[in-house]
Amino acid sequence: MADVTPARIGLLIDYLDADGGYDENILLTLRLVADDYLARGVLERPVEFVVRAVQGLPNGTFQAVRAAFRELVEEGVLVIFGPWVSENGVALRPYVEQLGEVACITMGASETMLGEWVFGLPAGSMEEEPIIMATIAALDGCRTVGIAYEDSLIGAEYLRTTRVACKEAGLRITAEVPIPQVQADKQAAMKQLAVDQPDGILHVGFGLGIPGMNDALAEIGWTPPRYTTTAFEFAATSAWWRDQLAGWIGLDQYDERNQTAVAFLDQFEARHGRRPAYFFPLYCYDVGRMMMLALAGARPLTGPGVKDALEKIKMLPAASGAPGTRLRFGRYIRHGWVGSEFLVARRVLPDGSRSVLHATIEGLVEPPSTP
Repeated sequence: MADVTPARIGLLIDYLDADGGYDENILLTLRLVADDYLARGVLERPVEFVVRAVQGLPNGTFQAVRAAFRELVEEGVLVIFGPWVSENGVALRPYVEQLGEVACITMGASETMLGEWVFGLPAGSMEEEPIIMATIAALDGCRTVGIAYEDSLIGAEYLRTTRVACKEAGLRITAEVPIPQVQADKQAAMKQLAVDQPDGILHVGFGLGIPGMNDALAEIGWTPPRYTTTAFEFAATSAWWRDQLAGWIGLDQYDERNQTAVAFLDQFEARHGRRPAYFFPLYCYDVGRMMMLALAGARPLTGPGVKDALEKIKMLPAASGAPGTRLRFGRYIRHGWVGSEFLVARRVLPDGSRSVLHATIEGLVEPPSTP
C-alpha cells in the first residue's frame, strides 16, 4: 500500500500533565486498533494520526484549543478525537458546527457540547454521574451529605444536577461549599462542611479541587465517607493522585469482569509486554474502534462521509464499563454508551496503593479477589 495515501485521524489533546505530556498508551492503543483492522481487511488503507497537544482550560486557554482544531482541519483529518475537557468542548462547539466538515468525538461530560458534528463518548456525564454517585452513597447507608463543588463552569453544572440526584436518592444536603479548581488550602471549606456532621461528602467538578481535601479533613479530625465523579479516574495516573484520593469512592470505567476489556489487555500485552489495566487505554480502544469502523464505512471517504458512517455504528461491545456495556451512535443520537453500568464505582484503599471495585448503580459488588 505504498502508493495509497493514509487516512488521517486527528487527536486534539487539551489537558497535559505537570510535565507537559500525555498518556503514552493513547497512541499505542489507537495504533494497535488501526493495525488490527488493516490486517483483517476491515480498513482498505493505513491510518496516520495527527496530534495536537495543548494546555486548554482549566489550566491553559481556550484559544490554544481553537487553534489546534483549525490546524487539524488544515492537516486534512477525517475525524477528530477530542477535545477532552467540557470547558473547552462547550466553547469549541460553535466552531465545529459552523465549519460542518469534520466530526469530533469528545470525552467531555457536558451535553451542551453535542451537536450535528460533535459526538459524545463521555467519561461520564454531568447529567448521569450525580445520579450514580448519589445512589451509591445511599446504598452505603448515607442519609445526609455535604457537597464540595469546584467553583467553575463544570462545578456549577454538576452542582445543579447533584441537587436533583440527591433528592431522588433520598439524601438531604446539609451544606454546599465552593472550592477552588486548583490545589489550595481546603481547611476552611472542610470545616464548613463539618458543621452539621453529614454522613458523607460529595465532591463534584473536574477533579483539580480534590488535592488537599484529605489533609484538611485529617487536620480537623473528621474523615467521613467521600464520593466523587469521574474525577476519581485521576487515581489511575500516579501514586500522588492515589494518595490524594485514598479512602475515596468514585466513578470509573474499568471493570475487571468485562471480557471485552480482558481480550484487549491480552492483545496489548502480547504486543508491548505490559498490561495497562486502567480506564483510559480501554476507553481509547473503544474510541479507536468506532473511528476505524467509521473510516471503513465512509462513502465517500470524506469528513461528511465519516460522520454519516459514525451514525450507523450499533451495539459494538465496549471494553469500558461493566459487562454488557455497548456502543452506538445514530441520527440525533450523540451519546455513545448503551447500558446503565457504563460507569462503575471504585474505591481507593486507605493506604493509596490501588483501587478496587465497589459498586454500580445496580448495587454494591464484591471486588475481585485477584491482587
